[in-house]
Amino acid sequence: MSSNTKIILVGGSKGGPGKSTIAQQIAGYLLVKAKKTVHLLDIDAQKTTYQWCQDRTSFAADLKLDNFSFNYLTEGVMDYLSENANKYDYVVIDAGGFDSEVQREAMLVATHLLLPIRPKRRDIRSLAALDGIVEKAQIINENLLVRVVMNQCPSLPNQATRIIGAKEICETFGMIALDTNLYARNVYDDAEEAGRTIFELPTANAIKKQKKKLKH
Repeated sequence: MSSNTKIILVGGSKGGPGKSTIAQQIAGYLLVKAKKTVHLLDIDAQKTTYQWCQDRTSFAADLKLDNFSFNYLTEGVMDYLSENANKYDYVVIDAGGFDSEVQREAMLVATHLLLPIRPKRRDIRSLAALDGIVEKAQIINENLLVRVVMNQCPSLPNQATRIIGAKEICETFGMIALDTNLYARNVYDDAEEAGRTIFELPTANAIKKQKKKLKH
């Protein structure tokens, strides 16, 4: 495995905070904006990102989208990455919303572990289940950089203290939260249609024309 390849694992042990969406958008930014070679790997049994990639492939020609290299695995992730990761600048892994053996295995080879949570008590509590797992992974994989990202944040100004408080609690688990917060926006749902990312959304008029074309 090339030391130059960055492996970004988007994981956690709580469903619902938007891991698949974040994995897709990170991969989209790297491909579309940063012009990097990217492989998107889905290791979640729900296959959310894998199916999204299949949709993207189906509509790539009509919507003029660049295709991702992608795959789906439920085991053998270390061997797979050893054989394939060096073909790309980045590998982005969607691990889904629950603790699993394949996610733990991916932690041992990832360069970055991103843990999306919402600034809600039940999401913050989910970090407790990962605390020991992440710590053990970092003993074996000394290069693993772990960060929490606040996702689906409420945009009302009076909710800012809730977000700040959630970040402070993350620190009690020895986990650093990113300065950047991601807010609940319809644009993510709009982009998901046909396997697009927010970096590939056309204008409102163009969207209407594309929807009509896709129906026919």
